[in-house]
Amino acid sequence: MFKWVELMGKVYPYVEEIRAREAAEFAEKGEIVLIDVRAEHEIRRFGKCKGAIHIPMHMVRHAANRGGPHYDPAFDPEKTYAVYCETGNDALAAARMLLKMGYKDVYNMGAFREWLNAKLPLER
Repeated sequence: MFKWVELMGKVYPYVEEIRAREAAEFAEKGEIVLIDVRAEHEIRRFGKCKGAIHIPMHMVRHAANRGGPHYDPAFDPEKTYAVYCETGNDALAAARMLLKMGYKDVYNMGAFREWLNAKLPLER
């Protein structure tokens, strides 16, 4: 029998959340890769999380596609990722996309403002 819950789980996989402070600690140790999916103009305003890789939301699928011409070697299925954006919406969408593409350890860090409010290190 067809189950809506199973279908919705495939379309919208559950993404665990991670707080900015915890993500910063893991990133400092090299245990997690921070992915910034904001637009360039958003990054120019305040910078980005220290050590984060900038992949605009519209390029995530291409950059993470291991067989595609735009594959970015920063994406490795063996690594752990925390995705963030300006409001949290694109971060969740990008994290779900990565999970559907076969990446296993993907977290939603949500909105960049949590990083700013915690006064964690930035880079431009």
